[in-house]
Amino acid sequence: MEQFRPTSHASPSPAPPSLPANVVAPRWRQSLLGKTVLFLLSAVLVAYTIGAGIGFLVVERISRDQWWSQAAIDTQISTAAIRGIYTFVTVQNDPSGRVTRIVSDTPLGDDNSILQTGFSPVDVLALASAQTLNNVWLLHYQPDKTPGYTLVSADDGASAPDQRQISPKLLNLQEPYTGFARINGHQYFVNAIPIATRLGKQTGALISSIGTREQLYGTRNTLIHNALLALLVVLLAATLAIIWLLRRLFGPVPTLIRSLIGMAQGDIQTVTPHQGRMDEIGQLADAIETLRKAAVEREQLLSIRETAIRLEHMAHHDALTGLPNRAFLDRVLKRMVEALPSGARFNVMLFDLDRFKPVNDSHGHAAGDALLVAVGDRLNLLLGPEDLAARLGGDEFVVVQAVLRDAKREASRLAEHILEALQRPFLVNGVALTIGTSIGIALAPDDGDNAHDLLKHADAALYSAKNAGRGRYVFHEPRAPGDVWIGACAH
Repeated sequence: MEQFRPTSHASPSPAPPSLPANVVAPRWRQSLLGKTVLFLLSAVLVAYTIGAGIGFLVVERISRDQWWSQAAIDTQISTAAIRGIYTFVTVQNDPSGRVTRIVSDTPLGDDNSILQTGFSPVDVLALASAQTLNNVWLLHYQPDKTPGYTLVSADDGASAPDQRQISPKLLNLQEPYTGFARINGHQYFVNAIPIATRLGKQTGALISSIGTREQLYGTRNTLIHNALLALLVVLLAATLAIIWLLRRLFGPVPTLIRSLIGMAQGDIQTVTPHQGRMDEIGQLADAIETLRKAAVEREQLLSIRETAIRLEHMAHHDALTGLPNRAFLDRVLKRMVEALPSGARFNVMLFDLDRFKPVNDSHGHAAGDALLVAVGDRLNLLLGPEDLAARLGGDEFVVVQAVLRDAKREASRLAEHILEALQRPFLVNGVALTIGTSIGIALAPDDGDNAHDLLKHADAALYSAKNAGRGRYVFHEPRAPGDVWIGACAH
């Protein structure tokens, strides 16, 4: 398109012909320019009003959906945290997987549960709040007392505020409730699920919040306020742009807009047109090109970073199962050994798969690889948040278990779960494959204060387990001359 050039003023323009006396020049609103400007401004105003109205409705709907979704997610996280502490608790889910009820015959947070778990209800709720970044309450129904309930939270501890300070809908909860509710004088958006015994007696409720009404609606009101300001800015900009566009040739703008839209949609390879013009259009084109080059550089940096992260992961994880490899295991063991003087304890479990070679021989290496992947998946489901499962190679695995209280008891419990999980058939390519395992266990620091000794002793215990008949776990026991390895009972 030709570049706009101002009309030369070297010679005066001829005077326009005079209008007849009976012909009146049209007013600005009646002129073609005025009508065009008013029409375009009206179209912009109507379109923006309709779009803004629809946008406000969509924002309101999306906000509600996000609140519901976030409340459900926070409840899932809270119940998972509670189940991690109160192992006697079970939950009921609806077909979509949403938790609808907590089932426990033992009151949550009573003296017995504190003695059993070592956690007070405030500590448990603090753990849940730390994960959801919002407050979580535990409501206990006490109909024989006044006001008839006790409310526990990580922020306020246990309290029994005036009954008017909590919504009545929460005081006899039969079904899950999601929406606004009053708690301690504030309106929160909550997801509350009932707590009941297996016989159906309602004993309380777990309440998860995503924020107060003021916080949630404050964000929406800010959006509306900004949208109104944006309307004024758009109308003003549209007025100036329309008048200027109708007076001057401004052809490159749509092309530059398309360049920006293409960049927003990921096209950063197309060079920006209209560069080098000696006016604002040229400056805009140069600025867009600078932005495009910056986007290209950023894309390259992101690609390099993603490659580095991928290489780092590949260097420390098994390519087949995705489990940490020997290098990662050595690094973890070194860190945990360094923590032994401060009182930390951990267990090392070494095991390989019984009857794995026949699977490879009978069904092929592809089936063997699929079986190893399935074993890794089952292991991950059994581990605690501080535990680690690694693949050393072949069918040999290591589990490093962080000890909370009793090293031997916790190791026995996990070993039994591993034996049980790996003895269940695996469905690989439509074929049910049955294997098993034997486990050798070394306790740190009892059986060694370095990674080499712990792995060596765990390997010796594994050898004893296999000699004792497989399908069992054996603890390492120091032996004197003439002694034999003594293992734990078979699973």
